[in-house]
Amino acid sequence: MKYMFLLGTALAVSTPAMAQEDPADGNGWGGGCCQLTGNRIRDDIVVTATREPTPITQVGQSVSVVTRDEIERTQATTATDVLARLPGVSVSQSGGFGQPASVFVRGAENAQSLVLIDGVRINDPGDVGGGFDFGALPIGQFDRVEVVRGSSGVLWGSRAIGGVINFITARPTEEWTARGQAEYGWRDRRQASVSASGLVGPVGLTLGGNWLKGDGFSAFNERRGATEKDGFESKSANARASIELAPGLSADAGGFYTKANYDYDNTGADALNVGMKRDSLGYANLRYEGLDGRLNARVGYGLNDTRRISDDAVYGPYTTNGRTERFEGQVGFAPVEMAGIVVGAETEKQTFDDNYGSKDSTSIDSVYGNLTLRPLAGLTLNGGVRYDDNSDFGDRTTFAANGAWVIGGGPDAPVLRASYGEGFKAPSLYQLYTNAGFRALDPETSKSWDVGVEQPFAQGAGRFTLTYFDRKTKNLIDYDYANWNYYNVGRARAQGVELGMQVTNWQGFDLNLAYTYLDATNEITGARLARRPKSNLYASLDKAWGVGLKLGADLSVGGGRYDDSANTQYLEGNLVVGLRSSFAVTRNVEVYGRVENLFDAHYEVVRTYGTPGRSAYAGVRVKM
Repeated sequence: MKYMFLLGTALAVSTPAMAQEDPADGNGWGGGCCQLTGNRIRDDIVVTATREPTPITQVGQSVSVVTRDEIERTQATTATDVLARLPGVSVSQSGGFGQPASVFVRGAENAQSLVLIDGVRINDPGDVGGGFDFGALPIGQFDRVEVVRGSSGVLWGSRAIGGVINFITARPTEEWTARGQAEYGWRDRRQASVSASGLVGPVGLTLGGNWLKGDGFSAFNERRGATEKDGFESKSANARASIELAPGLSADAGGFYTKANYDYDNTGADALNVGMKRDSLGYANLRYEGLDGRLNARVGYGLNDTRRISDDAVYGPYTTNGRTERFEGQVGFAPVEMAGIVVGAETEKQTFDDNYGSKDSTSIDSVYGNLTLRPLAGLTLNGGVRYDDNSDFGDRTTFAANGAWVIGGGPDAPVLRASYGEGFKAPSLYQLYTNAGFRALDPETSKSWDVGVEQPFAQGAGRFTLTYFDRKTKNLIDYDYANWNYYNVGRARAQGVELGMQVTNWQGFDLNLAYTYLDATNEITGARLARRPKSNLYASLDKAWGVGLKLGADLSVGGGRYDDSANTQYLEGNLVVGLRSSFAVTRNVEVYGRVENLFDAHYEVVRTYGTPGRSAYAGVRVKM
């Protein structure tokens, strides 16, 4: 009855997807495309929510999409710059670029969200919770970011309790395209990126690279007396190749590599510590499409390898290595327009070791299925089930259901959405095998649902969205500083409201508004979960003139938060204003500049760690 109620009730979405022209990627390293109709953003195709190219009006989950145009318009340089501007998402970073950064999706732990690059899992088994450290990931190489909020465990498996974040690189087109960018600014920060894609005979190629280096600022807050700067340098590269082997049969392979070196401090003091983090992944797929597009199949292999070194000036280096290998198979079949089914199977092995003798591995085998029905015009219903068999924690079955209903026709027809999802996440290898001999940890499980409405306006150029969400988690894993080990909290709950409004290229204006109210608490103690602000607001307004001039401003208002699980250390909220401008010198060359933290606001989002003061940057972009 719960599933039927949720599918038949009116219901959820979040930040609207921006209009795009480039193909998308993410359905297990697959592809789709989006179409732009005038200035409307109604026909976007997304892949992360359903693992198959799907119009966003047929997606029952809450999805945000950020395109290359949006990234360039806001002059974002890091992944956290992009994610912090979305509803339901908050970022917590212990200092500047290179320092550890966590992303909380609807209040879920950083490790409870699955992170993908081109559909390949990049979560690190060597991370404390098996999550991903966003602190050193630049955004320059990516053309698109898709964020699915709410549990996506049925299609994406373990770690997708909070949601899924997919960073997607460009796809080759028949004609070669290329772009480059260079930037310089505050504290000698320099950045350069380049990418190109096109065809070499029958082979489609995509290549890209990014370099970012600067003196940085002290990770320990300079306004508390810190004097030593914590610099950084990041280098990354990506590549992809695809070829059609026969009619309907194709193959593709690719990879992504990034390495960051950075200085970092201890809590409450300057320190001459240095760190290194290296992420590398690769993938290969064999695909088949037939029956006039009604049948598609894929088998794939993915590898993610991570190494990180934290070299304390007093205690010496601590090194961890994490590795994940996956084999996947998936088949989608739509016998009629009103129905389709996706079934798949996966096997994954994780390994972890450190330089203190910890070494172990775990594996998980999974099968899943998802049924899509379109019984009425404008109504799409999805239901799925997943079975996981974990080598350490046994089997688990999870369910999901969602629906989307476009009421009426036309570009301004409202969309009602609802979704329900269950999640399962086993303790990480780090938590199990560095846990002072205490390994009696239980897997984290969750049940979440959301309901909401999307109202387009201005002939589809704008969207207003309102979403309510609720997630209950059992056996949340936390750290006990008294006994020096990890333990299960018991029960946690995160509920709240997301509000979004977005206008794209309406009489030269672009507008984005994202507000989140979050109540995330430990249901045993009643305490708020650490580092989750109760409210977040981001707003931006940009205006473009026909002469090539663009001006923009943004406002970020972060609510107060507790820095500890006992709620004894409270951090006040913050208000940060930024200005930006750009000018198209020629059709292919654009110069730009921005001022961040215009009023030099003093604040912390992690206790004793600094945030950047007033800073300015200027750069140039070239497109071919």
